[in-house]
Amino acid sequence: QGVKLKFDDFQQTTQEHVWPRLNKADLIATARKTWDERRGGRGVRLVGLHVTLLDPQMERQLVLGL
Repeated sequence: QGVKLKFDDFQQTTQEHVWPRLNKADLIATARKTWDERRGGRGVRLVGLHVTLLDPQMERQLVLGL
């Protein structure tokens, strides 16, 4: 699971973590941490969230409720 921020100056940063299970709370916590620690007051033009499923048994849609 990971978060990508693309800034208005066209730089970008990515934060990724590997967890044993798909977890919405962990993904949201990573997004918030990335936003707080890496944004540095810059304008953001894209926030990307991604999930990589290693176990086919875990394939299901994650609802973020944003």
